[in-house]
Amino acid sequence: MGLQYHTLNCARSAVARYRRRSGPLTQTAMRQAVYMLAIGFCCMSMACRQPANTTTEPLPTPGGIDRPLNSFNQILTSTMTSLSLRPGQETKVPVRIENPGSETWVSAGGMPVTISYKWFKGAQMLPIEGERTILPVPVRPNQALNVDVRVVAPNETGDFTVRISLVQESVAWFMTKSSTFLQIPALVR
Repeated sequence: MGLQYHTLNCARSAVARYRRRSGPLTQTAMRQAVYMLAIGFCCMSMACRQPANTTTEPLPTPGGIDRPLNSFNQILTSTMTSLSLRPGQETKVPVRIENPGSETWVSAGGMPVTISYKWFKGAQMLPIEGERTILPVPVRPNQALNVDVRVVAPNETGDFTVRISLVQESVAWFMTKSSTFLQIPALVR
């Protein structure tokens, strides 16, 4: 009842403000006020309310991954053997992804699998979080998929290496769990 009273008072205030600025209410202004009241009362009805015990946990996605994988083995290959880029330049790297494990990889759910990269200068990993590329279709066990991986060069010049790897979001990079990745030398000038 308190919310209805508040909505009614808001509508009365709006009518009063209109009268002060524009004089007496016209038929059009009166219709607009009635519509506003109707919308206000509708939104207070049960049809517009959210259930009282809503949860903030994500709903499960049909066909998505909502738990950590058991295996992080991956086989990644590319026809591209080196990169020559300008600082900050974006490119696409063709990558063949093979799933040697027993679980299907999907870019959906609470813990989806995507493909990304890390930049290295010598043995040191740069503090750059690579762009994510989603898998366009699920990759089933013993299946392969060709994907163009979006890669953005570092903003500094020099000799680098890009390591491309699958990532299970909120869980782990495949390259840290299995020590397998696609490595491509890159010259940024």
